[in-house]
Amino acid sequence: ADKCLSAPCQNGATCVDTMDDYACICAREGLRYMGKNCDELYDACSFAPCEDCTSIPGDNCTEEVDECQSNPCFEPRVLCVDQLNGYFCRCPAGYGGQDCRTHVTDCIDEPCRNNGTCVLLSEGFECHCAPGFEGRTCEEDINECSSEPCQNGAICIDGVGEFHCFCVPGFQGYNCEIDINECASRPCENNATCINEKDHYECECLVGFAGVNCESEIDECESSPCRNGAICHDLVAMYSCECLPGFDGINCEVDVDECASEPCQNGAVCHDMVNSYQCDCNDTGFEGDYCEVDISECASDPCKHGATCLEGVKEYNCLCWPGTEQHTMQLDIFASVSKDLQVSKMKRANPQRMGHFKLSVINLLCITGENCSVNIDECESEPCQNGATCEDEINGYTCTCPVGFLGELCQVNIDECESQPCQNGGWCEDGRASYTCHCPEAEPGELPWGGHHCHVKLYGCIDHECQNGATCHPWLKDGEHGHTCLCPHGFYDDQCSTRTTFSFSTPGFIHIQVVLEERTRREVEHPLHGGFGVQLRFRTTIPNLLLFYRGDMDNHLLLEILNGGLHARAFSEESELDVTFSGLVSDGDWRDAHVFVDHEGLVLILKGPGCDRDGCRVIDDGADEPFFQPSEAFSHIYIGGAPEELLEYSVSGTGFIGCMEDLMIDSKPILPQTLPEDQGHELGCSKTEWCKPDPCYGHGRCVDLWTSYQCDCYRPFYSDSCSEEFPSWTYSHEDTMSFSTYDVEKSHGSSFNVSFFLRSLKPDGLLLQLRRPTDEEGGEVYFSVYLGMGRVFISSVPNNAPLTAPVFVTTGEKQLLQIEVQHKQVIFEHAGLRYGIGEIHEVNINIGDQVYVGGLPRDWDSAVWGGQFKGCLQDLRLDSVHLDVDGWDSSTEEEVYLPRDTENVKNGCVSDDTCKMRPCQNGGECTTTFNDFTCSCLEDFTGKICETRVWCVSDPCINGGLCMDLPDGYECVYNATFENNPVQYSARGSLAEPVSNIYIELRTRSENAVLLRASWGSDLLMVGLLDSSVQVEIHTGNSVETLIFKGVRRVADGSWHRVNISRADKIHKSSPWVITVDGITDTSSEPERTGSVHFLNEKGAVLAIAESFTGCLGAVRLGRVHLPFVDDYKSPQFSQFHIVGKPKIHLGCTSAPVCDSDPCLNGATCEDLFDKFGCVCDSGWEGEQCEIDTDDCASQPCVYGTCKDYLAGFECRCHPGYAGTLCDEDLDECEQHACEHGGTCEDGPNMYTCICPKDYSGPRCQWEYPPIQCGQDVQCANDGVCKDGLWGANCTCMPGFTGSRCEMEINECESDPCRNGGSCLDRFNMFVCECPPGYSGPICDINKQAHKQGIPWLVVAIPLLCFCVLILIIGMTVMLLMAKKKRQSEGAYSPSSQELAGARLEMDSMLKVPPEERLI
Repeated sequence: ADKCLSAPCQNGATCVDTMDDYACICAREGLRYMGKNCDELYDACSFAPCEDCTSIPGDNCTEEVDECQSNPCFEPRVLCVDQLNGYFCRCPAGYGGQDCRTHVTDCIDEPCRNNGTCVLLSEGFECHCAPGFEGRTCEEDINECSSEPCQNGAICIDGVGEFHCFCVPGFQGYNCEIDINECASRPCENNATCINEKDHYECECLVGFAGVNCESEIDECESSPCRNGAICHDLVAMYSCECLPGFDGINCEVDVDECASEPCQNGAVCHDMVNSYQCDCNDTGFEGDYCEVDISECASDPCKHGATCLEGVKEYNCLCWPGTEQHTMQLDIFASVSKDLQVSKMKRANPQRMGHFKLSVINLLCITGENCSVNIDECESEPCQNGATCEDEINGYTCTCPVGFLGELCQVNIDECESQPCQNGGWCEDGRASYTCHCPEAEPGELPWGGHHCHVKLYGCIDHECQNGATCHPWLKDGEHGHTCLCPHGFYDDQCSTRTTFSFSTPGFIHIQVVLEERTRREVEHPLHGGFGVQLRFRTTIPNLLLFYRGDMDNHLLLEILNGGLHARAFSEESELDVTFSGLVSDGDWRDAHVFVDHEGLVLILKGPGCDRDGCRVIDDGADEPFFQPSEAFSHIYIGGAPEELLEYSVSGTGFIGCMEDLMIDSKPILPQTLPEDQGHELGCSKTEWCKPDPCYGHGRCVDLWTSYQCDCYRPFYSDSCSEEFPSWTYSHEDTMSFSTYDVEKSHGSSFNVSFFLRSLKPDGLLLQLRRPTDEEGGEVYFSVYLGMGRVFISSVPNNAPLTAPVFVTTGEKQLLQIEVQHKQVIFEHAGLRYGIGEIHEVNINIGDQVYVGGLPRDWDSAVWGGQFKGCLQDLRLDSVHLDVDGWDSSTEEEVYLPRDTENVKNGCVSDDTCKMRPCQNGGECTTTFNDFTCSCLEDFTGKICETRVWCVSDPCINGGLCMDLPDGYECVYNATFENNPVQYSARGSLAEPVSNIYIELRTRSENAVLLRASWGSDLLMVGLLDSSVQVEIHTGNSVETLIFKGVRRVADGSWHRVNISRADKIHKSSPWVITVDGITDTSSEPERTGSVHFLNEKGAVLAIAESFTGCLGAVRLGRVHLPFVDDYKSPQFSQFHIVGKPKIHLGCTSAPVCDSDPCLNGATCEDLFDKFGCVCDSGWEGEQCEIDTDDCASQPCVYGTCKDYLAGFECRCHPGYAGTLCDEDLDECEQHACEHGGTCEDGPNMYTCICPKDYSGPRCQWEYPPIQCGQDVQCANDGVCKDGLWGANCTCMPGFTGSRCEMEINECESDPCRNGGSCLDRFNMFVCECPPGYSGPICDINKQAHKQGIPWLVVAIPLLCFCVLILIIGMTVMLLMAKKKRQSEGAYSPSSQELAGARLEMDSMLKVPPEERLI
């Protein structure tokens, strides 16, 4: 019955019907009420844990801070449970840890994949994998092919726990390890050797045989091996040559050398001839057939001045006579070249004349010649350098140097910059007998410096007339100031007032005729000469056009823009040169191009964006071509195009459209004002920026065509401005049967592509199918594109495995797809990425074939291709042909296939009316999306169709309870503190299913306790703690023995723990039970088993928690039913536990105030660890209460040092050679080492060692080794004394000398001893100071002026001193006389007085001790 009809709930409460009762949900706003009917004022103290609680009726004054509001638990899989002064994260299954971030899996979750067996462990689980799998959860298919088992190039195909080898031809066996022996049939003939190869055999033939099987006998004479007309005779495996007379050798290749017998005499050259020889007597001095007759050279009487001619072989010698005097001999006596030969012959002829002969040879060394008549020219070797003039002399030469050079050979270039002639910051550049001063840039607002020495202010640019932004450059010439205007691009003349810019708005050309200057090849090769060429600046946006053409058809030079780059070509009948610059030049920016032909070849220099300051340089040097020689036709130049008959010789073939300026032909400027006016060009450069703003509306790429623009549209847009869009077509709208059919009107061959826009949510369906008409209905299917599982599949002939694209496409979003077929290869393109997905059987699209789109006719089966397609298609193309359903504006001249038949294809992309069935429940509002819907639910409902009631939005839990929605209601979760005060519950028969799992959240330090106990007759369920671990006892009526099992993980540690006890096998009635702690498997009852717990629904069943337990409990559930700590009769769910009686439950988790007594010492912080405290000690303290001073030195932290302990710290006192806080840094003594002579320093503790090279020794490698010795190795200079020591000789120097050998005199002036500006003169073992005026002394430290100023004082002091001495003498005389008189008057003798007086007189008569001695 509907008990809410009587409106039992009061004070604005909401009534909710339950199974057999009702529940009132009290209002949360305004005055609050409680009770079954919400008829009692809310008393917060009834739920508060404190004693002597007071509250205002109807008001909640005990609200606790909700720590869960900050969302500390890891979202979204977790629930935060607020606690008193804390929170607790309730993790979902499979997760653990303090914040539920740790993923925990055990056998309950069946983690083992691929038929793996799960084995429960104390700390988790382990998977025993089936053959062929591995990994923690057997998720990895073992690639049996990874070990490369297949041999000999076979292909390995991986299987499940196995592999298969596909052998290449010539091999067999499981692993293709057996080489098939192709020689088994003995195919080789003529005793050839058969060699078994992979998939074939080879015959190794005997000499003389050939062929695949050595079946042919080789005709060795076929190659004509015999030479020089010999006759060849073929033999088996060989041949013989019958030679003609005069030849020999195997092939008659050897011409018999008739000169081998050396018939020619006297060194003549023998020339071998065919079957004869000839003697060449030239340059031998002999003649005759065998050169056996000596030619007489003296017969012509060659010697002059009465000299005697001596006959020789191929020469003669003149014996010269001496003159009558020295001068005569030098001028008149001539000597022969062969002086040694002359002297030896003269001795035999006339020994008395030898003395004169020797003198003649000495004085006339530079006279030579066959008859002693030639003076040797020493200047012939050009010894003088740098253009000096060489003057020949007798046995010598003299170099007359040009200006700027000196030296014996004029080899020294005089540095004219050495005198630093440049002024005002200019820098000097040395030249040949000259220099050049480069003056600095002028500061802003100041005049620049100029002149030969940068010493003159340049006034030339004051009031200059340079126009159009030209730069004025001042100069000084012959004392006259002037300036030059440096024009910017586009201007020319002295004032830069003439524009050089012109443009072409339509294709055309300017014909210019120039006069060619005669140029030799030497002139063209000059490095400063530009050769024949054209230079200009251009600007355009068109990628293919001609810039200029020079010449005619047979001899020309051209420059054109080709595919956005530059291409230059020089052509003649003898040579062809070609250069290309691939960078983009048709971007609308100005660029400077210079093309010319010179000694380097064809040169292209480009300046502008993309090139450095010197420009981009491209050269074709024509290495294999003759030198390019321009013809007379080069006098004709066509700018911006060329006549039609010449234009075809360019690749672009189009005249120029754009702007040009600064045109120069052969380095001569061409001004546009001088050009004919009727040739299609315009002065200046005007350009419209067609693409700004974008005329293509963002639906295409704007291409600037200089005088217009063009839009390259993105699909699916078209028209001149890309403003039109190809229509979309909807298939299977409202689940109708739809398709469209097309006839193929032209052949597309075996390479084609299919592209379209797709929008769909249906994961399966036929997109496009090609069929070839046959006698059977429907024809033959040979190519299909369809959807499967949200991906695109491509198949050709039936029964072949389809290819799969790797992208999920049925997302409901529009996306462009393309399938490209290149014969057999298939490429899938999506979102700009191309995927090669495999090969299909080769197909050809022919005229008359049929295309089906979106599905098949009604009576044809399309299930194998996913059935009918549901969704939208747009801009469907087969190659470039549109497959459209209806005609559209074809002004774009696109090719179109119109359908032969269509059915239920709807124009536009239209969604089904998904809301017409009103799918949203419980007052939800439906909104249609593409072939789907969304429901906007009321606050109390959620889910796709608002089917799930949400209870917790009304906040039904009082006193801070955490509300959790259930499928059929809600539950309020609290934490509670227990001290052996049990709470009993009853299900009242409401449990819908037996209990197969128990969940308990606990926090305790009780090592032995009873957490939960339920019983009914002999049936028992008990969960408790034994020795701090969880123990479970289960006994049901069907069981003979009680199932008892215990975990090993300790939970009585004062921290929150989550304990779950559940059946491992949810299928069978009897199953092992498993204990899980904090998401980690603790133990299992295996092999013991039992069923679920059924008796809790029985009348009289007793269920209690915390019978013997001290600590806190959180959520406790049996099955899916919560055990509440506050009874809530308003919960609508059927299955509930209710509290029996009215026990006093202390809500919230509290423990003894262990920190109130401040147990921690020495400033430590006390932590409440739930019935236990912990102390967080400050640095330097330890112990349970931080009462112990930590010995920081106990761990021996100092590595190389001693440790000194302090409070909360320590100090390391390092051993020598170590540093650092812990004395762990070895000081590198080698950083300042003194190893000499290249010795290597080796660091050691507090020291270093020098590793000396082999020639040195000593602690610092300072001594030579082996040690040098006095006298033998060492000589001490300057009277130094040498002494032999352990490491060698050492010199003890005399005063005034130093150095290892006493070789250096000590410079006593080095310490600058002279003061007051005195000059120091070094002398042997001393120095002398030359003092400035007014000073004197050994070191110039005496001021003479001060001494002169002291003379007047002496004049006063000396007389005064003399006067004092006189007074003293008079006084002493008077005292002596008085003493003598007194002694005489007394008449008595006193020895003591006498001694005293005598002693005084003696002392008075002594000289005073000098001050020097008194100091001693």
